[in-house]
Amino acid sequence: MSENTNKTISDAERAARRAKYKKKSELAVVWRQFKKNKLALFGLFVIVIMVILALTAPLFIDFEKDVIEQNVMNRLQGPSSEHLLGTDAYGRDILCRLLWAARVSMFTGFTVIAIGIVGGIILGATAGYLGGVVDNLIMRFIDIFLAIPFTLMAISIVATLGNSIPNLVLALSLALIPKFTRIIRSSVIGLKGQEFIEAAKLCGASGPVIVLKHIIPNALGPIIVEATLAVARTIIDIAGLSFIGLGIQPPNPEWGAMLSDARKYMIQYPYLIMSPGIAIILTAASLTLIGDGLRDALDPKMRN
Repeated sequence: MSENTNKTISDAERAARRAKYKKKSELAVVWRQFKKNKLALFGLFVIVIMVILALTAPLFIDFEKDVIEQNVMNRLQGPSSEHLLGTDAYGRDILCRLLWAARVSMFTGFTVIAIGIVGGIILGATAGYLGGVVDNLIMRFIDIFLAIPFTLMAISIVATLGNSIPNLVLALSLALIPKFTRIIRSSVIGLKGQEFIEAAKLCGASGPVIVLKHIIPNALGPIIVEATLAVARTIIDIAGLSFIGLGIQPPNPEWGAMLSDARKYMIQYPYLIMSPGIAIILTAASLTLIGDGLRDALDPKMRN
């Protein structure tokens, strides 16, 4: 009895080690394929630098003094050794506001994506795995949301609930959940008929366990790619809503709001509009390049 038990435990340990090694091996293959895309590596490098600067900004930037405090004596000064990117119409250092705005935009963007993915997994996995009437009800409900343009829905929700970061996150998340729901549903439908899912059912695994432990991990490829691209779109949407006064509100800096404030001075002082504009373009382009690189790295055809 003891020998059989030890043998069973030993077999289980070996199976667990093989699964762990296989997972590491797959990650190594994906990373090796990703590294072949030089543009994707450049995008990853840019995003890592921006994230580091955004996270460490409070260590060398005083929010009250450097970001929101007005000093009319220093207004509209060009780039110099004291102010590397110049000052705005209120005498505030543009570089400090740019870095602090990166914190706001990235935090908001990643929060929106996290909520969108969680909501999409719940609805998409439920619809795809159960099918039938449940699938029809959820997907018809999703179709209603998809019939409304993404930006229009976000504007409507923010205008109704009021201008604040929580309302902005809620609006963009509700507008993003339907897209992730469709992606995850299609992945679940494609996987639930596989042999390893049938084996899990025969072993007595419940539906939620099968979805969370077996289906979702195998559907992460398209989710990760879409999430990376969605972050870029979300940051652009945040900037757009802030540009028209429905996003991040003063005195908190935001790239779109900085663009809006600089419109009046763009002819005489073009540096005011260049800095936030370049930041938006560089961030969105870098995230898009990363998404393209991940899509190719996770595609078995591209590996071959």
